[in-house]
Amino acid sequence: MSASISRVTARLRTKTIGACVQGWRHGTQTSFKPMATMVSQRTLSTSSPTKHAHHDQSKQSSSDSIYTVNKDEIAKFAAMSDEWWAPQGPFKMLHLMNPPRIRYIRNRLEASGAIPAPSSSAEAQSRARFPLQGLRILDVGCGGGLLAEALARLGAQVTGLDASMENIEMAKIHAQKDPLLNGGSPGSLEYRHQTAEKLLEQGLQFDVVCSMEVIEHVENPAGFLKVLGQLIKPNGDLILSTMSRTPLAYFLTVFSAEHMLRMVPVGTHHWSKYITPKELEAGVCDLAGCEVLNVQGIGFNPLSGQWELNKNRSEQPVGILANIGASFAESVNYFLAAKKISPSSSAPPS
Repeated sequence: MSASISRVTARLRTKTIGACVQGWRHGTQTSFKPMATMVSQRTLSTSSPTKHAHHDQSKQSSSDSIYTVNKDEIAKFAAMSDEWWAPQGPFKMLHLMNPPRIRYIRNRLEASGAIPAPSSSAEAQSRARFPLQGLRILDVGCGGGLLAEALARLGAQVTGLDASMENIEMAKIHAQKDPLLNGGSPGSLEYRHQTAEKLLEQGLQFDVVCSMEVIEHVENPAGFLKVLGQLIKPNGDLILSTMSRTPLAYFLTVFSAEHMLRMVPVGTHHWSKYITPKELEAGVCDLAGCEVLNVQGIGFNPLSGQWELNKNRSEQPVGILANIGASFAESVNYFLAAKKISPSSSAPPS
């Protein structure tokens, strides 16, 4: 039995390496450089935007403007907008990922103190049903509203933001079907067809900013992080998720999910745009002005057909994938939680 397992493992390793090599040969190879270095060497400059075939220079209002929208990516997801709420459609994996996403967000907001402890039994009962009550949450790149709706049902005042009008229209139509999202709970839900940088110009800030599986699709990741940081109130929270730029991530998310199993449409992912946890941590600190509090991987368990939170760097998780080492567990999909550093806390002691 052990010999058979070894042979299968060896074949899988060979196929993985071969698939990655083919991907790199087709122009997906990228420099494994820290985010701070990438800021000035790729399309990541926040001060002087790189000229790009899809970069509309007319959008720039000043030399300090930030432009993060990738029109090709927006068009790609807009074309699938009518399938956002089809559980077996192209967004099936996001539907399955939504419960652990919500669980991660709740856990991190409780750990950071964003969700206060109840002061009375009545408040405790209300918190049990609507734990996010009183929080203003921004969901950047909300798509059809999978995450935004769930957050609003838990009592948050949610603003869903997306650069695709088709996505926003579909999100609005679906939200109208649920009484809880139309005055039936303490939560509220507003959708805006707008970019994060345009919202920033209005001077709005939020208790929590979420952007899940979005940063790998934007035109300017560094500028995107900078904008997200400015949209967070002092001492507010930032929650992100993305994919790490590793050979395993290429094998699972591009070669397998797109080309072999057809779980998602071909072209959904661009491996060269994936960001490693180390790069994202550096970017969140240097560009968003936040202190990283937690990084945790999430993996798809083919036996249960569900996503499971992997082993945390500092906590003891549960589930069949919980025994995977932290570095390996973060080698494909992962979450990151951070706290906005307030001016008083960052000032040197007198």
